[in-house]
Amino acid sequence: MNKSSTYQKSVIALLTTMVGVGITSTYLTTSELKETNALLASSITIQNHIKTESAGVNQSLSKILSLSENTEPVQQPEAQPEEPDLNLSQVQLDSNTLTYGNENARFSLVTYMDFQCPYCQRFASTPKTLVDKANGGLVNWKWKNSPLPFHEPNATDYAVKMLCAGAQNTDNHWKIISMWGNHEIDFATADMVGMFELDPVAYNTCLKTDSVKLTLDKDKAESRALGVSGTPTTVIVDNKTGEKRVIEGAVPMDMFVNTIEVMMKKSQ
Repeated sequence: MNKSSTYQKSVIALLTTMVGVGITSTYLTTSELKETNALLASSITIQNHIKTESAGVNQSLSKILSLSENTEPVQQPEAQPEEPDLNLSQVQLDSNTLTYGNENARFSLVTYMDFQCPYCQRFASTPKTLVDKANGGLVNWKWKNSPLPFHEPNATDYAVKMLCAGAQNTDNHWKIISMWGNHEIDFATADMVGMFELDPVAYNTCLKTDSVKLTLDKDKAESRALGVSGTPTTVIVDNKTGEKRVIEGAVPMDMFVNTIEVMMKKSQ
């Protein structure tokens, strides 16, 4: 086979991959090759136009996208419904909602979590990483305690410990959640007072007071009204338009990034 034929086959293989023209064993004439190249150039022009229109989105999420490509997908529990049907009007956000990131962010990832849920534990780093990597405070993370009945009483007990440690220093909330996600803390045996330098009297008093339990009861009631049946469940809220989207399970980060991009483009 001469060099010209070899080159021609290489071009055909490349165009087949990039454009999907379905060429397998035939050669393109010069005019056909020019026409195909013109179509490819037109396709690239359209794609560049789309990218230009969504430049703001790409700038905000480019770091997340590159990171998510290297993120190993996490398997979801078989019990998770494929098409969630939740009463999204029941999502309640206020100044008391535990929030990581910019309070005034355009988007909120509202996660309903259970400290006894292994999928939640594996998922815990995903929203935090997304918030940390998003430029300009585009996204924040809001935590809701949603202990599942079959994980009680431990799920509630662990949530109380987290809230009481955070009552003395709000950074403790996120330190504990991060450590839990990395399997660096065991709520059943951890010395919370020593580990987080807490006032022991205030901490032990908090464990017994009704205020923290009322906070948990509010989260539980919201989860029930929303229709949460499995964890983790995440509601992505566009704080500008009020639109809400649901993602259930411990899914890879790019699923959140793609959903946020769709929501932003829809509002333009």
